[in-house]
Amino acid sequence: MTDLDTGQQALLLSTDANHGDLQVATADDVLKAADAARAQINRSTRLALAYAAAAQPAPAPKPAWTIADQDTGLPLTVTCMAGCNTAHWERNRGVDRADEINCTQYDRANTVYLPVSCGSNDGEDWNFLSVEITSRPVHPDPAKRIPVADVEVSEDHYITDLDPDGLAVVIDKIEQRVAAMRVRHTELVHARNEYLGRQA
Repeated sequence: MTDLDTGQQALLLSTDANHGDLQVATADDVLKAADAARAQINRSTRLALAYAAAAQPAPAPKPAWTIADQDTGLPLTVTCMAGCNTAHWERNRGVDRADEINCTQYDRANTVYLPVSCGSNDGEDWNFLSVEITSRPVHPDPAKRIPVADVEVSEDHYITDLDPDGLAVVIDKIEQRVAAMRVRHTELVHARNEYLGRQA
């Protein structure tokens, strides 16, 4: 708003719904208040998503199936993780390596697409920040059988094998980047306004 006494632009900040505590603020004050509000919104969003996920019925378990281990010839009994969306073509072949059998829960309903240019690619839509949950149900290393998250940063580019704490770190980093991108957005607006002002 414009200060009526000085004619200068001024930022006002209030924490009261009735604006009983209006005060002149700096840009840093507003950014700090916005960060605090964004953090509260993020916490509320996480709680709502957790509540919604808990309210969903668990996916029905898939029946187990058996194929031969390509390396040993021994039978492998595979039980998919709950919610597995993998077609498992190896079932038709009847043989595969134990360390190459993967279960995946795709989350295409919540996938965002952005136009990404890469080489000769002319800005086609690519998956952006989708999260898949994967498991290797008969991997020789039991630690590899535990479901983990793979974050698809952009199509076919993943941050893999994230346990819940690792996924939380990625989420925090993305939130930090989004906050930084908001600052860059403001800087872009200023840069464009400055440029357009010089063109006038």
